[in-house]
Amino acid sequence: ERPLLEPAVARGRQAVDLESLLARANRGAQVVDTRDPETFAAGHLAGSLNIGLDGKFATWAGTVLDLVRPVLVIAEPGREEEAVLRLGRIGIDSVEGVLEGGAEAFLGRPELVARFERLEAAGLEGELQGPEPPVVLDVRAPGEHAAGHLESALHLPLGELAGRLEEVPRDRSVVVHCAGGYRSVIAISLLQRAGFEGLRDLRGGFAAWEAAGLPVVAPAT
Repeated sequence: ERPLLEPAVARGRQAVDLESLLARANRGAQVVDTRDPETFAAGHLAGSLNIGLDGKFATWAGTVLDLVRPVLVIAEPGREEEAVLRLGRIGIDSVEGVLEGGAEAFLGRPELVARFERLEAAGLEGELQGPEPPVVLDVRAPGEHAAGHLESALHLPLGELAGRLEEVPRDRSVVVHCAGGYRSVIAISLLQRAGFEGLRDLRGGFAAWEAAGLPVVAPAT
């Protein structure tokens, strides 16, 4: 039996200090950072997964999180309860608490912080023309990719990524994109947690690439 939502939320919204959160993460708890992708990119707790509250939070939390392992939440101040409640509504009632003080608790500890660059479309286009082009990883759904994509992009839908990590090269620079920049940051957080380095995000995603008038492989009409 799943515990009723109220007790699960009451447990989930307990404040957990940073040392306790780190100890639990070392024992296998999942740390979910619910801040927006831009803020997450600028500095986050190494090993945490980003699923922003302002995107399709329930969909991706249900897809990316292990439903059995405990969950600890990092949220913007004032949104902790919302995060725990929304996880509870999709049956993730294993939330054990929220980081006390939010991101401020770790941002002053450089050894705990990871970050990644967000690249503009024109910058990516320039690198793709260069001597050592990065691998472009497209994490959109199959239908989106089929409707138009960057030439030679590696396509691994976000929902399949965790099970197909071996297809992502570890010896080359990787730039990740989705449609607008929400799913790509979830993908980067998954890859960082798996030990990938040198990852970057295409700011604004495929929409920004198209808006810049850059070349797209589209199906023949």
